[in-house]
Amino acid sequence: MPRDHRRLAAIVSLDVVGYSRLMGVDDSGTLAALKAHRRELIDPKISEHDGRIVKTTGDGLLLEFSSVVDAVRCAVEVQRGMADRNAGIAADKRLDFRIGINVGDIIIDGDDIFGDGVNVAARLEALADPGGICVSRNVRDQVLDKLSFAFEDLGAQEVKNIARPVDVYRVSLDAEAPKRGVPRPAPPPTRSTKRVWRPAHGLVAVALVLAVGIGGWTAYRAFLQPAVVAPYSAQDRRMTFAVLPFTAPAGDERAAKAAAAMTETTTAMQEARRRWAIVAPRASVAKAVAEHAATRDIASAVNVHYLIRGNVSRAADGYSAEVLVVDPPTDRVLATRTVAIDDNTLAPKRRGELDGALGALTYEALRSEVDRARGKPNDALDVRDLAFRAYIDWGRLEGKQGYDTAMQLLSRALALDPNDALALFLTAKVNLCDCVQGWSKNTAEQQAIGADALEKSLRRDPNSISGLGMKVDLLSVRGQYEEALTVADAILRREPDDLEGLSGKAYLLLRLGRPREGLPYAETLVSLNDYPDYVALLAAIRYALGDDEGAAKDAQRALARMPRDAMSNPAQGTVMLTLAAAEARRGELARAKKALGEFNAAVPGVDTITAIKGWVRPTAPLAAYEPLYDGLRTAGVRD
Repeated sequence: MPRDHRRLAAIVSLDVVGYSRLMGVDDSGTLAALKAHRRELIDPKISEHDGRIVKTTGDGLLLEFSSVVDAVRCAVEVQRGMADRNAGIAADKRLDFRIGINVGDIIIDGDDIFGDGVNVAARLEALADPGGICVSRNVRDQVLDKLSFAFEDLGAQEVKNIARPVDVYRVSLDAEAPKRGVPRPAPPPTRSTKRVWRPAHGLVAVALVLAVGIGGWTAYRAFLQPAVVAPYSAQDRRMTFAVLPFTAPAGDERAAKAAAAMTETTTAMQEARRRWAIVAPRASVAKAVAEHAATRDIASAVNVHYLIRGNVSRAADGYSAEVLVVDPPTDRVLATRTVAIDDNTLAPKRRGELDGALGALTYEALRSEVDRARGKPNDALDVRDLAFRAYIDWGRLEGKQGYDTAMQLLSRALALDPNDALALFLTAKVNLCDCVQGWSKNTAEQQAIGADALEKSLRRDPNSISGLGMKVDLLSVRGQYEEALTVADAILRREPDDLEGLSGKAYLLLRLGRPREGLPYAETLVSLNDYPDYVALLAAIRYALGDDEGAAKDAQRALARMPRDAMSNPAQGTVMLTLAAAEARRGELARAKKALGEFNAAVPGVDTITAIKGWVRPTAPLAAYEPLYDGLRTAGVRD
C-alpha cells in the first residue's frame, strides 16, 4: 500500500459571513467587493507572510503556511484591514470574514491538502465571530511568547466529525497580551465551571475575619457612593430568552422524541437560571413559532433579545444535540455547544453537561448585552448595566485592575439598590476568589467584604446552589470542615450531580482524613466535567489512598489541560508536586525528576521541602500532608 505524503503545517480556513444572503441581495456588487478585498488586501497579505492559497470555495479560502507565527500575523492583519475597509459601510452590506487556524499533520495530494488538521481549522472558522479569529490550543501555545496578541480561552468544544474535543481560543484583535500573573479566566455564569479559591497566607480563622470585618466593611461602604444613575425598570427586557423547539431528522420518530425531551429539559434549566435570564412562557413561544418562520419575527412576538435552539442528530452511541444561542436581529449564532443524549432515556447523558452548555451560551449573550450597552453615557447605566458589565470586565481584565473595575461598578449598583440580588452575588464572587490572592496585600479584607455580601445574598435566596457553593468555600478557608460538609450535603440532596457540591464534598472528606469516602464523589465529578482542577483533586485523593499509578495518571491529565501560567499558582501548580511524589513512590525516579524540573522552572527558588511548605496554600488538597513531602524527598528534594 503506498505511503501517504505528509507534512506539518499551519492551516488557515477563511470564509465570508452570510455570503448567500449577500449574493441574493446584490450578486454583482458582492462579487466585485470580494474580488477587490482579495486583490487589494487578502492576497497581498498571504504573499507577504509566505502563505499559499490551496484552494478557493467561492466564498472562502483554504491557506497553508510553513510558520504558525506567520499564519496568525497574516490573519490578524487581514481582519484589522477588513475592519478599516468596512468602516462606514452598513452592517447588512459589508463583507465580514471568519477565520480558523490550526497547526497539524496534513496529507498532500498534488496541490490539495487533507486530514484532521484541515478539518479542525474549518471547525474553528465556524466558531469564530464575524471579523474574528479562533485558533486551536497548539496554535496558541506556539505563538504565545512570540506575538503580542491576547488570547481568550473558550474552553474545549465538541465539533462535528472530530472525535476529540478541541481547545479553542479567540484572538483579541484590539488587545495586547496581558502580563503573566495568576490566571483568572472568566467562566460563564453557571455552576459547571466553579472558580476554585484558596488563601495565600494560611487558613483564615474566624477570629481573623471578624477582626478585619469592621475595617473591611468600612472599605466596602466607602465604595457605596450614590451615583446619578437611572433606576432599573422591572419592565426591562435585557437577557431575555425564548427556547425554541429542537429539531430532528425527518422520519426519525425516536429522534423527534429526543428533541421534545431536550426542549423540555433545556427550557426548565434556563428558567432556573433566574439570576441571569428571563425566559419567555412556553405557550407564548409555541404560538409565535406556529405563526412566524423568521427568527427575528419570533423574537419580536415574544419580546426577547435571544433565542436558544437545538438540532438533534444521530451519533455513534445514540443521539447528540447541538445547542445554539442566536441574536435575532442579525441571525448571528453567538455560540454553540454539543450535548450527548442517552439512547435509552432520550435525556442528556449528563445533566451537568447541558447545564454547563447553557451557562456558556448565556455568558455569550451576556457579553453581547454588555457590548450593546457600551455606548450608553456613564450616568445612564442602571443596576442591570452595572452588574452585567462588572462581571464581564472582571473576567476581561487582569488582577487588581479587574477587581477594582468590577467593584466600582458593583458599588454603584448597590448604591442604587443595596438589596439587588445579582450585585450582592457578584460582590461575593469577586471577593471570595482565588484571583484575589495574586495581588492583594490583605486578603482577609476582601474575604470580609465577600462574606458580608454572601450573607445578604443568601438571606434573599437561601436555596441558591451557587451561593451555597461559595459558603462551602468560605467555611473551608476558615477551617470549619464539618460545617462546610453539612452545606455540601445540602447541595447534593437537592442536586446530586451538582459540580460544586461534588467537588466540595470530595475535598472536605480528603481534608477530614476520609479519602476513601471522598473517592466516589471525585470520580463522579470528573466523569461529569474533566475540568483540570477537578482532575487534580482526584489525583490528590488517589495519592492519599496510596494509588500512586492512578495519582500519576490523573495528575498528568490535569496538567495537559492547564494553561502554562497555572503552574506558578499555589492553588493549581501543586498538582505537579503530586505527580513528582507519585512517580517517586512507584520507583519512576526519572519521571519524578522531570516533573520537579518543570515545577522549578515555573516556580524558581521553591526547591526545598521548607520552601515548598511555605509556598503551598494551606487549603490545597495535599497541604500539610506529610506523605506528600516523603514522596518529594524520595524524588530528591532536600529538606
